[in-house]
Amino acid sequence: MSEAVAHESLSAEDAKFFQQEGYLVLPGFIEPDFNSRLITEVDELMAHREAKDHRHLVSYKEMGLLTSHLPLMEKLEVLMGGRFSMHHIHSARHGAGNGGVNWHQDYEQYPQTNRSHLMVHIFYYLNGLNGEIGDLLVLPKSQNMIIANGGLKLFGTQDLPGSLCVEDLTPGSAIIVHSGVWHARRPKPGGEDRPRYFIDVSYCQHGVLWPAYGNHMDEINQTALESGLGRDGRYDYVYDASHFYERGPIREQFEKMNEGSLALKLKGIG
Repeated sequence: MSEAVAHESLSAEDAKFFQQEGYLVLPGFIEPDFNSRLITEVDELMAHREAKDHRHLVSYKEMGLLTSHLPLMEKLEVLMGGRFSMHHIHSARHGAGNGGVNWHQDYEQYPQTNRSHLMVHIFYYLNGLNGEIGDLLVLPKSQNMIIANGGLKLFGTQDLPGSLCVEDLTPGSAIIVHSGVWHARRPKPGGEDRPRYFIDVSYCQHGVLWPAYGNHMDEINQTALESGLGRDGRYDYVYDASHFYERGPIREQFEKMNEGSLALKLKGIG
């Protein structure tokens, strides 16, 4: 398992490892003070959700800043070979007894046909991993297996040939994962006095239109820009919703013509 230097730009060796294996570990990536503020803010978020107070995550100061965290932006510029836009940010606090998540991949494409452009997820483990509540399972080199997102869920959270189990990470660590890589969260006992603080942020390479996340991307991105997350204009492009499309109308249209060979239909002989 390769580990990149957290606060330096990606080396050619790190970039090559990511391209081949589909993931890269960044131990202690978030500096302690920022990490502590993020944990406090996730607690606030959980309280807000309990009170049915649902806000865009980019409106929270620390989580918003995480979406354009400068050390990450520099690494993504190398991996993406240019510009990219945020797809979503999720935050959660996993308690003891969490049920985990079966094997899946998160690459956004409808239908799933290729991996011409890069989409990544950044998994942030604010208080690390210690073998309790849940372990991260990753299947290296699986990013080019073109299968529907839930196509491997029948394997649950068991080990697969060649898979890795990540169960020991220092607080503030992050893992950059190609969104097409198969991964899972295996439930583990323990953690009654130590919930797992987890954030994931996803980005899509410019060059194609991507399925939007929900129906509020314009509003979320406008909130991000108004909150200064573009870092004085340097990263305004990260919050450009024009690189996404609403999937509902496309899905309806596609289902009407999804018969036989689509390749032949493109040639007008299907």
